[in-house]
Amino acid sequence: MSKNNRNKAYKNGAKGQKNSRFGRLMMSLVILGVVVLLFINFALPMLKGSVKKAAAEKTVDILTENAVKVAGEDSQVAQILENMSEEDKEVVTEIVENHMDAESVTEVMGYVSEGDKDGLMRYAAENLTPEEIAKLAEMYGKYGE
Repeated sequence: MSKNNRNKAYKNGAKGQKNSRFGRLMMSLVILGVVVLLFINFALPMLKGSVKKAAAEKTVDILTENAVKVAGEDSQVAQILENMSEEDKEVVTEIVENHMDAESVTEVMGYVSEGDKDGLMRYAAENLTPEEIAKLAEMYGKYGE
């Protein structure tokens, strides 16, 4: 092989290696991008949902533990919160989960710690849907009698 042919072969070989390295880098970046998009679109909402559910359950547990504070002078409310079945606690947990964010949790827990029943009633009237209020009223009637 002549000197010119050797130079051409050397240059072509080096150029091919650079292209293949660049191609592998680009393919790796594309695969990484697809994995990140799949995580954002599928895994992240599932994680958020499970964390939100756990926080709602904890909030309902705190409310039932502090039933006397929430009820104030009305012993019937305390009795309802203490005697609630697991199915009804699940319904309350779902309602709490639907309206749960950092501001609302802080606001509601402030009402609970102060024993402000009127504040809780106002908050419920402003933020809950009529269907949710009807479910809560039904539970109140079920355990209140």
